[in-house]
Amino acid sequence: MARKLPPLNSLRAFEAAARHLSFTRAANELFVTQAAISHQVKGLEDYLGYDLFTRSPRNLTLTASGAALMPVLADAFDDIAYALVSLKQQTAGSMLNVRLAPSFAAKWLSPRLKEFRELYPEIGLCLFHAHKPVDFEREDIDLAVTYGKGDWVGVECTPIIKLDFFPVASPAWLAKNTTLVKPEQLLDVSLLHDASPNDWNEWLRQAGVKGVNIKRGTTMDDTNVLIQAAIDGQGVALGSTPFVEDHLATGRLVVLFDQVLITDHAYHVVCPKSHLQRADVRAFKEWLLAQV
Repeated sequence: MARKLPPLNSLRAFEAAARHLSFTRAANELFVTQAAISHQVKGLEDYLGYDLFTRSPRNLTLTASGAALMPVLADAFDDIAYALVSLKQQTAGSMLNVRLAPSFAAKWLSPRLKEFRELYPEIGLCLFHAHKPVDFEREDIDLAVTYGKGDWVGVECTPIIKLDFFPVASPAWLAKNTTLVKPEQLLDVSLLHDASPNDWNEWLRQAGVKGVNIKRGTTMDDTNVLIQAAIDGQGVALGSTPFVEDHLATGRLVVLFDQVLITDHAYHVVCPKSHLQRADVRAFKEWLLAQV
């Protein structure tokens, strides 16, 4: 069946303009003039017989037809781009760029990576570490593991690990604080925070404790550093099983109370749907899920 399609350049111009809601930014992306983008979009509208944008002096908005067409074209261009990348990598050797939350990488993933390399020796891994979500349109990342609610837009999110939180401290710290026998006594304790006080706030609320000054203590943006601070006797931290189970087993840390907090956050495997066309991306994602 013959495909009757408008010129590819007009489709690319419209998709870029629709994504940015700006002819100027679309022109910068495609390395053409703003007038060229406007001309291509107008030609596409003439070809289709209906408007794709509502134009005003200050704003560019999609019509209902434009809003319906935009995601179809975006998915199609993503599919083409990733199909070409996949074909190139079949001949050049696969290199998979993965972005990971640092603590997840160090404590959970690293001990398991040997198995992946044994199963898929043909796939090279390039691992990057950061807390923030990936901007897949701007960053050369194929797949990520990110901590959050899983409500990121434009990507597929699959939860793999939910964390439990409970207070932990070192035996040496506990020996100096022998009167600490119930959660209410945390009022006078130096608390160690992981990036934000939200988890401590929720744990204390769940435990029925009021009046704790959350601003006391130290905040750290890396769970590995936080746990080490607890081991070093700097205060009480909220530990989570994947990150402290080995320290509990060896006695470097002890659990202070039975109260356990489960939040709506989790580590998620995240990538655009189009990335899963690549065999190496699928293999790594499926392997991660199998580990859970």
